Amino acid sequence: MKIAAYSDKPVSFFNTICLLLAVLSLTLGMAVFYLIDFAPAFYLELFVGILFLCLPFLHRRIGMDTVILIFFVVLDAALVFYGIVLGPISEIHLLAAFLMGASDLLMTSRKTRNLFWTYVGAMVVLLELNYTFHWFKPIAFSHNNMLAIRLIVVLTGTALNGIMLYFYIKQVRTMMAELKKASEAKTKYLRETNHEIRTPLTSIMGIAEGLNEKVAQLNDSTLVAAIRKETEHLQVASLLIREIINNQLDLAKIEENQFNEVKNENFSLRECINECMLMQRPIASSRKINVVLNYDAKLPEYILSDNTILSKIINNLASNALKYAAKNTVVRFNVLKAGEQIHIETHNISSLNPEQLNEIFLPFVSHANRENKVESTGLGLSITKQLVEKIKGTLTAATAGSTTSFTLSIPLKEGYKVQESSNFEPVKEIYQDYIILVLEDDKLNQASIRAAIKSMGAVPYFAENGEEALELLKMITPDLIITDGKMPVMDGKNFLRALRATDDDTTRYIPAIVSSGETFLQEQEGFMAAGATDFLLKPFTRKELVDMIRKHLPSIKLMKPLT
Repeated sequence: MKIAAYSDKPVSFFNTICLLLAVLSLTLGMAVFYLIDFAPAFYLELFVGILFLCLPFLHRRIGMDTVILIFFVVLDAALVFYGIVLGPISEIHLLAAFLMGASDLLMTSRKTRNLFWTYVGAMVVLLELNYTFHWFKPIAFSHNNMLAIRLIVVLTGTALNGIMLYFYIKQVRTMMAELKKASEAKTKYLRETNHEIRTPLTSIMGIAEGLNEKVAQLNDSTLVAAIRKETEHLQVASLLIREIINNQLDLAKIEENQFNEVKNENFSLRECINECMLMQRPIASSRKINVVLNYDAKLPEYILSDNTILSKIINNLASNALKYAAKNTVVRFNVLKAGEQIHIETHNISSLNPEQLNEIFLPFVSHANRENKVESTGLGLSITKQLVEKIKGTLTAATAGSTTSFTLSIPLKEGYKVQESSNFEPVKEIYQDYIILVLEDDKLNQASIRAAIKSMGAVPYFAENGEEALELLKMITPDLIITDGKMPVMDGKNFLRALRATDDDTTRYIPAIVSSGETFLQEQEGFMAAGATDFLLKPFTRKELVDMIRKHLPSIKLMKPLT
C-alpha cells in the first residue's frame, strides 16, 4: 500500500477517527455485548477500543503506512464479524460506506484504494448472500434487544460517516480557498503585466502612426513606399500584441465572473461593422488579402445589443479569418438578415479540415499552419464563443473544400435613430489656445500624446505624477486633463480625489480622462468614483485619443475670470 507524504489534514482525520472508534467501542460496543451476551463481542470491542486509543501514538514508531494497514484490517474484520453475528440488523452498508470514504481520504495510491473498495464490496455482497441462503446463522435475541441493537448500529454508522463527511467538506473548502487564492494571484499578475505591456505598446502604436503621417510629406515615392511598408508591419505587430493581451484578460475576467454586464444599447450596426473592418485593414494589407463586405440592405440601420461585446466578437472573427487565410486571397464578410436573426459570416481560404473544427472553440487550441506561419495562443475563438453566449447568440464553424466559414447568429432587435453630433475632423484653428494637461510618466507615451494634441492645435502640458500636476494647476487652467492610472509619488486615483476636493471652482470641474491599462471593471469604476469623467484603455490609436479629446473639450474656450 502506497501512502506517502502525509499532510497534517489526513493525520488529523485519522487521529479523530481512531479516538471516536475507541470511544464507541468501549461504550456502545460494550452495550451490544451486554444485549447479545456473546463473549467474543466483548473481547473484540475491548481490543478495538484499546488498539484505536494507541494507534495515533504508534505511527511515529512503526510508520503511517503500517498504522493505516492495521486500521483497515481491524475494521474490515469487524465488518465481517458483526455482519455474521448480528445478521441484517448490522446495517453493514453504513460501515462499508465509511470504510470506502475513509480509504479515499487516507490512501494515496489509486490502485490500492480500488483493490480495497473491491474487497469491501465483495464482503458486502457475500454477507447479503449469507442473509439469503443462511450459510451462517446470526445470534438469536429478543425483539426489544433487536430494536436497541439496531439503534446503536445506526448511531455508530451515522457518527462515523458524519465525521468523515465533515472532513470531506473541510477539505473541499480548503481546496476552494487555495484555488481562489491562486486565481487572485493569477489575476493580480495579469493586471500588473497587462499594465506594463500596454504602456510601451501605446508608444509603439503612436510612433507608427506618427511615422505614417511624416512619410506622406516625403517627395521620394520609392522611399515613401518602403518606409510605409515598414511602419505598416509595425502597426500590424502592435495590433496583434494588443489582441493577445485582450484575449488573455477577457478569459481571466470571464473565469472570475467579472466581465462587464451585458447592456442593451442602441447603435448603428453598419458603423460597428465598418469600424471593425477598419481596425483589421493593416493586417489585411500586410498579407495582401482583399476584403469584400456584403451588407444586407434589409437590415435596420440601428439595432439593440451590446456594442462593446459585439465589437469584440466581430474583431476576433475578422482577425481570425485574416490571419488564417492564405496570402493573396479574398476574405468575404456577409452581414445578412435571416428572419428574426442577424447572420454575420466570414469565408476564407485555409487549410483547416473538418476534424480540426471539432475542437476549434476549445481554449488553447491553435491550428496554425506552416504556410501562413501564424502563431496563436488559441484563446480568441474560445473567448468569442463565450461572449456570443452572453448576448444570446450562436457561433458555428464549417468547411467546404478549401473554404472555412464561421457564422455568428444573434437576435435581431431593431433600434432607433439617435441625434448625432456633427463628426468633423479636428481643425487646428478650432482647438487653438486650448490647454490640455497630461499626467504621464513614460517619455515615449508623452511624445506620442504630444504629437496627437499638437495635431489638433491645442497646447499640451506634462506632469509625471499627481503632485507635479497639482503644482502646475496653480499656474495654468487647462480645458482638459488626461491622467495615467499608475504613477510614482501620487497615482491617478489620488490625484483625481485631490482635484475634486479643491476649493478652486476653476479647476475642480475640469473634465478628466483616465488613460490606463486597467481592464477590470472594478478598477475602472474605482477611477470613475475618484472623479474621472471618462476612461481610455491603453494601448490606443491616435484616432481613439483624438476622438476622446474632442468628446470632452468644451465647445467654448474657458477663460479665467478677470480679477
